[in-house]
Amino acid sequence: MGLSAVTYALAKKYTDETAIQFGGLKGAPCKVKSVIKENGQNIVTLEWKNDEGETRESQIFIDDGTPIYTWEPNYDYEYGDLAIYESQFYRCIVPNHDATFDETHWNGIGSPDGAYGLVNSYSDLPVRFTAADRKMYYCMDEGLFYLWNGITWVLQEIPTISIAEIDALFDD
Repeated sequence: MGLSAVTYALAKKYTDETAIQFGGLKGAPCKVKSVIKENGQNIVTLEWKNDEGETRESQIFIDDGTPIYTWEPNYDYEYGDLAIYESQFYRCIVPNHDATFDETHWNGIGSPDGAYGLVNSYSDLPVRFTAADRKMYYCMDEGLFYLWNGITWVLQEIPTISIAEIDALFDD
């Protein structure tokens, strides 16, 4: 998920016009003073010097994300847990500690026709597809999408736009 051009332009304008005295907001060197994990959050403390040389601090609170498990037998799963089983993505709907995967305890998530899926890594991509199949899978460990072209998995490049290109859109 990227920063939209409109959001970037508005943030840049606000920063340039109203927050120049705050060194950390205008790009002054800053360091991470500490990271503390507490109550499902990471509290990141940043430290920098403003234009007058005074040390300033700011804190950022980052909530933990939802973990995605690779389903394993005899593991305690709670309602709402997310897991991957046989290259399929599932959400737990019945708390369980099953020795074998029981689909009645899980709700499948994803494409009903199997046109796309989710796996942990490239080595987990299924190889059962034929030349007639067209599938898209996301590999979580790499953060990349792969397309089955009928023969092999092909890495998909996602277009990106640089900050300089966004700046150029808003230059007078």
